[in-house]
Amino acid sequence: MSRIPGVRDVVLCAVAVVVCGRLQTAAQPTSACSELLLVSEDGAQDPAARALSSYLTRAVDYYIAEEQAFAVVNVRAADLVGVPKAKNIVICGVANLVTDVGHYIMSTIGDAAVAQVRTDGAAIFKREDLPRSGQFTIVVTAISTEDLIKIIETRGEEVVEMIEASCRNRLRPSLLDHKNEELTRQLHDTYGFTIEVPRPYRLLSERPDPPGIELLCEAPARLLGIFWVDWDREPTLEDARALYTARAEYVWKRYDGDVMDSTRVRYKIARLGVYPALEMSGYWSNSRAVAGGCYDTFFVYEEREKLLWAVDLHAFAPGVPKHPLFRELRAVGETFRYD
Repeated sequence: MSRIPGVRDVVLCAVAVVVCGRLQTAAQPTSACSELLLVSEDGAQDPAARALSSYLTRAVDYYIAEEQAFAVVNVRAADLVGVPKAKNIVICGVANLVTDVGHYIMSTIGDAAVAQVRTDGAAIFKREDLPRSGQFTIVVTAISTEDLIKIIETRGEEVVEMIEASCRNRLRPSLLDHKNEELTRQLHDTYGFTIEVPRPYRLLSERPDPPGIELLCEAPARLLGIFWVDWDREPTLEDARALYTARAEYVWKRYDGDVMDSTRVRYKIARLGVYPALEMSGYWSNSRAVAGGCYDTFFVYEEREKLLWAVDLHAFAPGVPKHPLFRELRAVGETFRYD
């Protein structure tokens, strides 16, 4: 099924974008969300903090290099002076009044939450705009050190996802503060989907064969594409080969000879904004140019129209950290809605 009536061809393609000169301040992705303060009883020597740090500092594999999502600073609760300034704060410790961190935890989460910890043995709490507007605090706590280590081991990845989701939620309003209303409306009226387009992004291309569009923000270059194929069911991990083929065929035609490395690709069940999705990430290169990098594609199924939507994120930014770029791209991508 094609929703494209008649669209113009665009010569420029994503992999041909050359980033040169100094970065444009207005288009730079923010990296402040990568700051993280980890508060515990004994700082970097605290056993629970070390266990949690193994998740918070785990490298993200971008195929051409590994990057840490967060720059973690450990601090003892007793050494805190005033209100922490970090964008993200994680407090880790046993909930009691005997220790400094325990006192800090109990004053942060309140009596009702403390009662829940005593009932359940361990819990994780998240607080937006705490201690101040724009900050995000997570409390990982338990009634004993043993229970604390256990909840970290079972839910450590969840803590990382909570922080990342909050980062994107806090980043999104600043990106859309100067939204391109005209382009947002144009895409909806032409193709029947909505994507909130930040002002620095522009329409790079739209073509009927294969059907799709690309939005580009330069310096450094990050690309958000949306394409769709006929499909008859919710995608699962068992559809990995078919999804790989669908994207491979699209990018070969659309991006002037892009190819995907079948040995460097991952799949997982995920979400994109309000929709369940299947996420595919991997490495791309171009058969006609010396170019390559990583991509992250979210497949979302629309039952009514029997369409599989693909929200395709990737960057061409040699020498530039990738994680802030993909954090921004996903923050924008999560505004995707089909009618």
